[in-house]
Amino acid sequence: MIFRIVLFIAVFTNGGLSQSFEQKLYPADPRQGSYFGRFVAQNDKFLAISAYKDSEKASSSGAIYIFQYVNDYCIQSQKIFPDDGTVEQFFGYSLGLSDDWLIAGAHHDSSKGASSGAAYIMRKNSNDNWVIVQKLVPDDLSEGDEFGKKVDISGNFVVSGSYLNDEGGINSGVVYIFKLVNNVWTELTKLYPSTQLEYSQFGLSLDLDKDKLIVGAPFEGKKEHGAAYVFEYTDGKWTETAKLVVDDLNDFDQFGTTVKIKNKLAYVSSTKKDFLGENSGAVYVFKKDFYGWKFYQKLLAPDGQEGDNFGIDIEPGDSILAIGAYFDDDNGQNSGSVYLYKYYDEKWVFDKKLTPDDGEESDAFGSSISVFKNKLVVGAYSDSDKGFLSGSAYVFSLNNMLNNDNLHIEKSIKVYPNIVKENITIENKIKHLTIYIYNTRGRIVKTQKLPIGKIKIDFFKYKRGLYLLKAVYNGIVYTFRLVKV
Repeated sequence: MIFRIVLFIAVFTNGGLSQSFEQKLYPADPRQGSYFGRFVAQNDKFLAISAYKDSEKASSSGAIYIFQYVNDYCIQSQKIFPDDGTVEQFFGYSLGLSDDWLIAGAHHDSSKGASSGAAYIMRKNSNDNWVIVQKLVPDDLSEGDEFGKKVDISGNFVVSGSYLNDEGGINSGVVYIFKLVNNVWTELTKLYPSTQLEYSQFGLSLDLDKDKLIVGAPFEGKKEHGAAYVFEYTDGKWTETAKLVVDDLNDFDQFGTTVKIKNKLAYVSSTKKDFLGENSGAVYVFKKDFYGWKFYQKLLAPDGQEGDNFGIDIEPGDSILAIGAYFDDDNGQNSGSVYLYKYYDEKWVFDKKLTPDDGEESDAFGSSISVFKNKLVVGAYSDSDKGFLSGSAYVFSLNNMLNNDNLHIEKSIKVYPNIVKENITIENKIKHLTIYIYNTRGRIVKTQKLPIGKIKIDFFKYKRGLYLLKAVYNGIVYTFRLVKV
């Protein structure tokens, strides 16, 4: 079936690129190569920042720094590391924070064999100190499983991926679910995808939101197209309710590199997507309705370029969406950036690009992001202010950061005919619109910036078959299917 599509877009006026931050955070004891800021997590009172290569206990054993918000100002209050820390345990490689509980992964822990993995649970006591209360090491872990590479916590559940587990084939992956029972986190079940293939690495990415869990399998398929799976907790058990894929995946796109879920929206990144250049990246949004989870929107960086890795982290807030591109080059090669989107008329619309005004080459700003109410925290784990690769984190206030310009849905684009013999016509009312035409192999055969007006595009020279025309403006992508006859 051939579709003719007329699409409307909402447009924001872009804000400035370089932004002043409220605070730039370093640990009280900065160390070269500690990667402070690799992961960040916050709630209304506390901010946890990992330095998974810190060497307090042993070389690269890892540590977590706790900062407390005092009158909206961050003050370091603790440094946490396990007593049984070992060389390259990588404690704190991933984090999850919920109310009075904090979980940290240590995927190179060797309690059940080399790099079998572990996760540590911390709880806040009455003195506002965080104390390690439990170490999670499932009995069936094996050498190389790397349990704890990605962890999360929400409500009464803890999840941890074991993405190199071999139960469904070599490196097929599995996810463990723990439930809080009488103040003890107890293993409840293990989750497997409906499509269980070797090398999928199911569990390399995951995110938990109360009774919903999304899990990425970015290497699924012989050509690493990737996939993501949604599980929901109903009637006392976790059940897969959707497998998320899209129809424009190409070889080695690794769809599922990062996944997030919040309320009825799910987000899946493909940092290797090549729409705007090799490894420029893309983020796909899915929405749950009465019939299930459906593809909803595709987001690209409005100024995306080769190697940006847009989508390396995704953080949805109540009305904003932050997406990291840690290899963006605005402040030097791999300096990094964060793109902010605002929810308007049931769509995410690009609002502002965020780069710190002191950003430098190789900072990797945007590698990790946390949004809570009016606070945005961004990690820059390769920042070298306090020593080579010592790391840092930035705190921004979202108050008055996003643009408040009036939004309009009056601009549109039309493309016709769908069945093409010689030419297509594009009626364009949008400034700075760029089109990309792809053949069935996913290769770009034409790129053109369009002026406002009616434009004809020559199709006579193209071979017969299906083509995709993608119109890109301010990070929003609209796709038109065309058939050359």
